[in-house]
Amino acid sequence: MNPSVLAISVSVGDHITTKLFGFTINVDDLISVGVAMLIMFVLSYLLVRNVTSGVPGKLQLAFETIVEWVEGQVRAAVGERSTFIVPLAVTLFIFILLCNWLELLPATFPGHHDALPAPTGDINLAAALAILVIVLVHATWIRQQGWRRYFGHYLKPYAIFAPINVVEEIAKPLTLALRLFGNIFAGGIMLVLIADLPAKFILPIPVLDVAWRWFDFVFVGPVQAFIFTLLTILYFGSAFSGEH
Repeated sequence: MNPSVLAISVSVGDHITTKLFGFTINVDDLISVGVAMLIMFVLSYLLVRNVTSGVPGKLQLAFETIVEWVEGQVRAAVGERSTFIVPLAVTLFIFILLCNWLELLPATFPGHHDALPAPTGDINLAAALAILVIVLVHATWIRQQGWRRYFGHYLKPYAIFAPINVVEEIAKPLTLALRLFGNIFAGGIMLVLIADLPAKFILPIPVLDVAWRWFDFVFVGPVQAFIFTLLTILYFGSAFSGEH
């Protein structure tokens, strides 16, 4: 009796690329980011056009729910004086959520599983968002605490801990980016694996694919957008308090 091995050919991290000034550009990710931005623009236009002080529509109700949640988190972590964080946090949450959901659309190119991959599953976008947040956090820290207290916090509780504190600050954008990238990238791998499963499995492949896409839609995408936004608010809270 000869043992048999089930082999599945899976392409992971495959992108439609081009060269620009010597750099490799992931065209499909750029298209996905553009689509997410277009959706945000359309939703914003519809929201402003139909906003009312009376009974809100579904879109206004959803937006108000997100804003109220963000405002509550900001007040709890930072206080009333930091309302300028709310627009940034709301924008990040909605943008990341839309980017996470793009991969759920059944759009394909020949030779590629997804024409609209989740761009947050690319470390480049996740790192760019993390760097943006951390730069703004440190700029706010300096503006609120001053240069002396800003550099002084690296020496707390004792000067000998300065290298550890520096490493901790460097680790923040890394962990912020890798957490978002890793979870969304893993979701993309699951979709690819399900698509390449042989038909002899118990459940039909379309059932598995739809089930995972709904799980991604309900849990993975919103949770990762929530975590990124919440950590952003907490980092701003440390900038206002001058503490880790």
